[in-house]
Formats: sequence, C-alpha cells, structure tokens
Amino acid sequence: MAWEEFERNGVKGITGDQPIDELAIALTEIASSYEDRFSRKPTIIEIMWAMETVLSSNPKSYVSDPEGLKYGDIIVKRDYEAESDDVDLTEYEASAGIDPPGYIFVSRRGSSQKNLPPIDVIKITILDLRERNLVCEYEILTKDISDQMAQTLILSVVLDEFYDRYFHDKADNIDFINAKSHTQSTVSYASL
Repeated sequence: MAWEEFERNGVKGITGDQPIDELAIALTEIASSYEDRFSRKPTIIEIMWAMETVLSSNPKSYVSDPEGLKYGDIIVKRDYEAESDDVDLTEYEASAGIDPPGYIFVSRRGSSQKNLPPIDVIKITILDLRERNLVCEYEILTKDISDQMAQTLILSVVLDEFYDRYFHDKADNIDFINAKSHTQSTVSYASL
C-alpha cells in the first residue's frame, strides 16, 4: 500500500491507497442509495452535508485535529466570478522568470513608501495550448492565496495583461492544475 504526503491550502497531510479506496467504497454505496431512492446520484453538497454531520457529531473519533472545526466550514464554492471580488488586481503583476527560466510569476507589488519588496505569490510551471485547451499548471507560493484567487489572478494579470489576451481566441477552455494539491478545474475561457 502506497502512502504519500500532500499539501492543500498550505496544510500538509498524508494519504494513501487504503483511505482513498475505503472512501470510494462508501461513496459508491451512498450513490447507489441515492439512485435507488431518487433515481440520481447525490450532489456534492449532499455528500459534504453528510460528511459535516458525521464529523461534527464526534470529531475526536475521526480526526486528529478537531480544534476549530465548526459546523458548516466544509464549503463547496461554485461561484467562480465572486472570488475575484476578494482580489485587488491592481496589487499584482506578472513577469517572466529569470531564475529558473521559462516560468511565469505573479507577484504582489512592493511599496517603496513602506520599503516592501515585491513578493512572488504564484509560479506558473506549465502554460501550454493543447488543441483548444490551455493547460495552466501553477504553484501557490504564499498561504494567503486560495485556488480561486490564483485562478482569478492568472486570468487577469497573466492572460489578459501579460499575454495581452493572446490565448483568448485560441482556447475554448482552461485546465487549471494546482501542482501541489493536484486539484484540477476546467473553466470555459470562451465565455470570459
């Protein structure tokens, strides 16, 4: 059985074949129950509600770090555009990496008045057009940037400003891949 470390939203953890397989079995049984009763699979929010209910009933029975767990804290965020309201795009800029070459960086602008240097917050390791899909693999370099914020910054600061919308008429979708957490999401680029 393989076990591996991972990082998600700046928090490290360990996972492996056994917990993933057991969760898959449980989800398969839940899906089957929903199909029997409602002729459909459950929604993500229904799965998360059930997980919250179980976790919050007796968190110490299930997790080693129950401190700070509040009912309703596991959130599925569907409103992609709303996250951009949380980011002041004027505070960020994109640049081509010199060391290492080939990467694109998104940096929080520094302040000469406060004597603050620019801080790299995102490193884009792959930006590749594959047929009509733009593949964008990135790493978040600071803890205050979420996946949604990173994607908003990449869309605006990198693709719109740095590349001057070069890919807009060449790609229908963007596949965002977080290199650290291995999460992936696809966004319709044609509609943006």
